[in-house]
Amino acid sequence: MNPMLRHGGALVLVVGLGGCTPPDPPVLAPAPAAPAAIAAAQHPASNDDMAHRPIYDAPAPVVAAAVDAGSAPAVVSVALDHAGDVLIGQQFGEVQADGQWHSAGLYEATQGRCEYYERGTLPDGVAMMVQDGDVVRFDLAPIDDSGQVVVQPGPFGLRLDMPRAQVLERLPPGATAQPYGEDPEAGESLLWQDPGSDLAIRVGIVDGVVSRMYWGASGAVDLIEGCT
Repeated sequence: MNPMLRHGGALVLVVGLGGCTPPDPPVLAPAPAAPAAIAAAQHPASNDDMAHRPIYDAPAPVVAAAVDAGSAPAVVSVALDHAGDVLIGQQFGEVQADGQWHSAGLYEATQGRCEYYERGTLPDGVAMMVQDGDVVRFDLAPIDDSGQVVVQPGPFGLRLDMPRAQVLERLPPGATAQPYGEDPEAGESLLWQDPGSDLAIRVGIVDGVVSRMYWGASGAVDLIEGCT
């Protein structure tokens, strides 16, 4: 073979190989960040200094209770601004014809200024306070204390007889506690005010569990003894 051709072919081969570079190595995803440290639990709240103070109790784990599917209540939408189809701020006259309502009989005593209603289009076990014709509050309790077992949940999935620790786990941050009425031994009241509106919820705790619940306009929620 011609020496020039042999060397020329080798030169072409070297140049060809020099133009083939290996592919870049794959880029690995960054390592996941380390989980945030969990703060140590603080001491539970007590009745000694509970007047309008923030609650920082560490919530206890929620233990799911077994529920018989046949006895579970129908899911009814309940939030701070409504119960069922009834809205806070709505005039009672707008919903009066939608169902059969049962009243507490306060109309004459309050000269028409205030009344409680239940049934109608409200979820079972929910009553509402009407002031000057406007719906201002909902109560998770029968208006006549008939002993009816209320299984309907309130806002945030709170229920009557729910332990206090579970209430604190479900309420948004910023809830405050104060004595329930003038006697600290009677229990406590947990209050959460929605920072973006005039809506609030108040949960009565007696013997460590939920005994009563109000939600709606903050001014009406503050009326622990009702509108009378």
